[in-house]
Amino acid sequence: MVVGMPNVGKSSLLNALRGVSLNKGKAARTGAQPGITRKIGTGVKIIDAEEDGGGSAVYLLDTPGVFIPYVPDASAMLKLALCGSVKDNVIPPFTLVDYLLFHLNLRSPELYSAYCGPTDDVATLLDATARKTGRLMKGGEPDWEGTAMWMVQRWRNGFLGRFCLDEVSEEALVAYGMARENAPRSVNQMRKVGKEALRERSKLRRSNAGS
Repeated sequence: MVVGMPNVGKSSLLNALRGVSLNKGKAARTGAQPGITRKIGTGVKIIDAEEDGGGSAVYLLDTPGVFIPYVPDASAMLKLALCGSVKDNVIPPFTLVDYLLFHLNLRSPELYSAYCGPTDDVATLLDATARKTGRLMKGGEPDWEGTAMWMVQRWRNGFLGRFCLDEVSEEALVAYGMARENAPRSVNQMRKVGKEALRERSKLRRSNAGS
């Protein structure tokens, strides 16, 4: 049985094992969004039985993703959403790119230099990227939302660097343990946080346009 978080590649792993061992096509549906697998599937053969009877066939069961009941903090929720373990409509793309920009700058601004110069402002990044890639609305205004989602997908596909969002160190593990002592937040609470952040960004954009 293959078990794990949503959209981490459980079905893809099953299909890959089947393809390598039996040279057969995929048996489990896959997709870019979580929730493609809705129920526990029937057994899928990944290894044939040995002809001399020395070993039986091996089957795997695909399962729906299992999400944690509570997310410990906002940062953890943003990491899960950025990796695609949460549906894209839960956290606004603008908020995700803002968080992505933070991590890109931690590594190197060169990761997004094809679209924009070094910046800490997500609005500047989205504006430059939209114009560079031709993602414009009527009147030539940059399509921030569409550009934000495009950048998220580019990162997921490895075109904006390949790196772990977690800080893997002893100090980080200690800090994580301390953070878990705080009150947990549900997915609904984090959705509310994302909406509030989007409203604040919209206010800022209208203010800049009027000045």
